[in-house]
Amino acid sequence: MTSDINANSSIDDPNQLSSMSDVSEAINRYVLIVYFIFGGIGNLLNVFLFTRPTLIQTSSSLYLLFTSMSNLLVVVFVISVRLLADGFDLEIASFSLFACRFVSYIYYVCLALPPCFTAFACMDRWAASCIQVCRRRFANVRVAKRIISLTIISCFILYSHIPFTYDVDINPPPPYCSASVSSAIFVLIYQLIIYSLIPPSITIMFSIGIIMNVRMKRIRIEHAVQLSNTLADVRRIRKNPQHRLSQMQVMLVCQACIEFLATIPYSIINLVSLFVENDAYFLSLYSIVRLFIFFNYISSFYIYTLSSKLYRRELKKLAKSVFCHTNNIR
Repeated sequence: MTSDINANSSIDDPNQLSSMSDVSEAINRYVLIVYFIFGGIGNLLNVFLFTRPTLIQTSSSLYLLFTSMSNLLVVVFVISVRLLADGFDLEIASFSLFACRFVSYIYYVCLALPPCFTAFACMDRWAASCIQVCRRRFANVRVAKRIISLTIISCFILYSHIPFTYDVDINPPPPYCSASVSSAIFVLIYQLIIYSLIPPSITIMFSIGIIMNVRMKRIRIEHAVQLSNTLADVRRIRKNPQHRLSQMQVMLVCQACIEFLATIPYSIINLVSLFVENDAYFLSLYSIVRLFIFFNYISSFYIYTLSSKLYRRELKKLAKSVFCHTNNIR
């Protein structure tokens, strides 16, 4: 279902095919169930935390709030669809042509939104770390609201070709929803560029830019201090948290690295699919490798919790407020 790759099985041994399908189905079933549970809990907590007064004050928090909300959509809709299809062999998109095109369209739009929001969050923190005033103007809530609205509209436009390129293949049975034979290569290359290449590249590029800006700022301050003060003052500057990566920047850089690493296997197998026969072996491998890309959508809460003291502190405050509220009700 909702696959860029057109299925074409060439395995003659039914026992071999059945065994391979069973293994792939079992792996997808249990991994996707874990993703659904932990992704749902984590992203829901992200939404609650990013709406707290301490975290909602910056434009980057607004981007991360919408990242978490769109991640939650991926967990509820996309991972559920994949769980039914790959874990229980229930292809809801193959019920009809309308279901195929509608589910595929929403499926890809949902997948596209979080990487875009993360990329803009990294751009926002990069702009905030620049010394140029004109660049720092990009990092404000008003600009963030406009970009978020434009991003949502753009994603729906960028994937508007999906309803026209997806079809239900009924030969051989059972019916299977995928890109039509005539447009499969176009859809695959398009997805490879728009989804697998551009957002991760922007994210990692601006993450490196954040680190370089913070480092250059600290070096300039150290040079200025060295001209007029002692070595002890230089050491004090180095220990000053204002001249290191902020906790929000650390969260974003960690998220960017995980996102980039998790996207690599998916990008490689999509590229390989252009040159190999898409038989049952390859499709099973493809369904397993695709699990790496879903890790991006369920891991942010745990990355933020591990990388940021501020985030852990806000999580403790949220837990205490819920606990106190529950006790008051009782």
